[in-house]
Amino acid sequence: MESSHIGNRLLAVLCLTSVLFCGCRQRTEQSEVILPEAVHTVMYDTASVNFVDFSNYGELRNLPIGIFDADSTSMTLLETITAMDCFDNITGARRSDGIADFAGEHFQYYTAASDDDCFYSALFLMKDRYWDSSEKERSKIVVAGGYLTAADGLDDLETLCSHNVAGVKAVSEMEAGVRAMFDSLAADNISAFTVAALSDSSHDAVKAYSEAIRKVAAENGNTRSISLIGGGDKLEGLARIIDNLRVDNSKSPLKVIMVEGLDEEFRTGCNSMLERYRSMFVNGTYPYRSILADDVIFVDPSLSAAVECYSTLRNDRNLALRAEKQKVSYFYGF
Repeated sequence: MESSHIGNRLLAVLCLTSVLFCGCRQRTEQSEVILPEAVHTVMYDTASVNFVDFSNYGELRNLPIGIFDADSTSMTLLETITAMDCFDNITGARRSDGIADFAGEHFQYYTAASDDDCFYSALFLMKDRYWDSSEKERSKIVVAGGYLTAADGLDDLETLCSHNVAGVKAVSEMEAGVRAMFDSLAADNISAFTVAALSDSSHDAVKAYSEAIRKVAAENGNTRSISLIGGGDKLEGLARIIDNLRVDNSKSPLKVIMVEGLDEEFRTGCNSMLERYRSMFVNGTYPYRSILADDVIFVDPSLSAAVECYSTLRNDRNLALRAEKQKVSYFYGF
């Protein structure tokens, strides 16, 4: 993981740090936190247009949920979050109760045609002004959607959300999806497998998932051997992935299919295709059985992010619990 990832952790003061790392320091009683320049500016440079006064941020509970998506052509993340019904709204148990989990919540949705820096997109959602003119509300949590990496400012965003005094947190769609994948595999002893990232931007998806897998695996001490392959977000894309695995004589069976906005029709279509491949008998063998796991799992990163957002707000007692309809405010960058 790049050095910016180090900004996510508290470091003891060592003489060596001044040589190995550059950045600004936030002094505490016994230790020193090295903050990236951009994060330090937001938290402490009162003269900067990017400064956010977290000490006067306001009560989080009644503030809106902030969402931005690096994919300006899709509103899947917003639609998934506002429609999700995975929890009992009274008890918080993981079961549907016929009521949207974020019923009564207000949302701020931000998108920009060339939005490739999630740090400043999230910062916009945390500020109380729209382009330093019209007033707007701050966001109590930020859900970062799209194929984001450290190079897009993701590590800086997570560092900011780890250290601000207001308690504003962030959820990365990619990392949430990967965590959901590992959770689904917790009781599975498979040691090597392939993940298929189905997306109409497969190159960006593979890059983002690859970084997220390395990061989450390192945090959890996971030592499985994981291969990653990208393809289009239609059934034809999955078919090409399977055929490529056969041509390459893959020793790492396809175990996980990642696709944003997964619905039951697409899941059913994928499962039917997988069964057809498993049943193919060619020259006295079943050539696809060794490259397809018996029980392929599906992960929808947009749903995983929505679940993490809900769980975070509920655990922090920051769900609004309003007896009114949801409200979404839309903001567009240039």
